[in-house]
Formats: sequence, structure tokens, C-alpha cells
Amino acid sequence: MSDAVKPTWPRWALFFAGAAALSAIPFGLAFSHALKGAAMLVAMGVWFVAYMAYVFVGSSRLKAGRIGPAMRRYRRRLAGAMLAYCVALMGSLALLRGGALTGPLLWIVAAAPAIPILGVLVVMGLYLKEEPDEFERAVHVEAMLWGLGVVLALTTVWGFLSNAQVVPAPPLFLVFPLFCLAWGVSQPLIRRRYQ
Repeated sequence: MSDAVKPTWPRWALFFAGAAALSAIPFGLAFSHALKGAAMLVAMGVWFVAYMAYVFVGSSRLKAGRIGPAMRRYRRRLAGAMLAYCVALMGSLALLRGGALTGPLLWIVAAAPAIPILGVLVVMGLYLKEEPDEFERAVHVEAMLWGLGVVLALTTVWGFLSNAQVVPAPPLFLVFPLFCLAWGVSQPLIRRRYQ
């Protein structure tokens, strides 16, 4: 395989560094309090679209045309689920900021962003079911196990520290993004063993 087709370790490292840098933007916006209300929601929506474009286009270029039909279906489904998540999250935050919701409606609006995340889990399962390449399936399953291991290790340690009141309670909404980050970072490391 030529160097033009086979991504090198530095290109993957640069890609993940860019993804990490982009991932820091919403935290910087949240902690700086530079934007509030509707401006913050718009900024987060723009960030989300830019981040998804970076990840989808960047990973496609690094794979250099080696994306099969099952992966193409997975990427389309994932894009739809993530777009639904962005819309549900922005809508939920906007409605919750109003403060007028109570009772069951408050519960429904607060939990609404979780529904597309559950859809992402279904999309992941469908990919594993539909992927005919045993090597690709094995890489993804091992990467998912690494993702689960990282999440379990971090939340267990953080939970004990929180119980001792050394740190605040862990933000549970970050568990799934942490899993995805560990899953994504472990994939090129797993593949590197077989090259």
C-alpha cells in the first residue's frame, strides 16, 4: 500500500489533536461566560456542525477511500442521530432556561437529548451487525472495550473522590462523550499493532 493511501501515525495524531482542540471550545465558552442565552445556543450549534464536519471529513481522508458500504451506512445514520442530538439539546436547553416547565413536561424536556444518544448506541450495534469484514468488527469491539474500560476506571475513581468530598460529583452527561473519545482514540492504536 502506498504512503498516499496508508495514513501515517503523525497524520492520525494531528487529526486527534485537532479534535481535542475543537472539543475544548464548548468548555471554554461555558467557563468564560462570554456568551449567554440565545447567543450561546447559536455558538454551540455552529461549533457542533463544525466539529462533526471536521471528524467526518478528516476521518474519511485518513481512511483514503477504504470505507466500505457498512461504514458508509453507519456514518450516514450517525450523522442523522448526532444532528437530532444537537437539535434536541439546543431545544431542551432553550426550554429549560425559560424556567416555566414543571411536572412531567420538565422531565420529558430534560431527558429529550438522551433519546438521540440512545439512537447512536443503536447505530453502533447496527454497524457491528452489518460489517462483513471480521477484522473491522474485531477492531471496533476491542476499541469499545477500551472505551468502556476508560469510562469505568475514570468514573469509579472520580466517584470515590466525590464520596470523600475531594472533588465535585461527576457530571454524568459526559460519560458517553468520554466513551466515544476513548473508543475513537484506541482504534488507530489497535490497528497499529497489525500493520
